[in-house]
Order: sequence, then C-alpha cells, then structure tokens
Amino acid sequence: MAKNDTLDPDEKIRLLRALAFQIHRKRPGDEVLGEMLGQESRGGRSRIFRPANETLTEQGFIAAMKVLGMVNDEAAILLDVIVDTNDHRVLSNALGKLADFIEGDR
Repeated sequence: MAKNDTLDPDEKIRLLRALAFQIHRKRPGDEVLGEMLGQESRGGRSRIFRPANETLTEQGFIAAMKVLGMVNDEAAILLDVIVDTNDHRVLSNALGKLADFIEGDR
C-alpha cells in the first residue's frame, strides 16, 4: 500500500490499468481520474490524493498524474500530445503500455 505521500509500483500499475480500461470505454480521463481519487481518498489516504485532486481541478488530467507520481515529466509530455489527438483508443493503449513498463521494471 501507499507509504506517506507516494504510490508504490503496484498501486501505480493498478491505477494506470483502471484508467486505461475506463478511457477505452470512451469515458473522459479527467472524469475517471476524479472518481478514482475520490474513491482512493476515502480510505484515509487523503495525504496522497488530495493534492492530486486539487491539481486535477486546476491544471488537468496529466498534471494530476504527475503529482501522484504515476508518470514522469517525459511521459507527461507524450501523454499530453496523445490527449490532444482526442483518440481514446490511443490514450488507453498508452496508459496500458506505461503500466506494462512499470510492471516489467520491478
């Protein structure tokens, strides 16, 4: 589980796969991430998820993922370009591939 204010690799993988699944079903990323942050913070883990939720509201989907540590700066730049294409399939596949990468890197 999460320690202090960081996500462990298993949580990152779980969240990325959940995002990818919902986005593949044509749901907006910011909506899905907002719901996920709400659900995750109910377990008394608001220290991790509150800043991400605030960032989601103020700066958007990719910035919130960076706050959570789900993506680094380079991945965020690429995801931003993918989001701009407005193709849910490409975004879903990219998030799935990021999860695969993290999973293989452990």
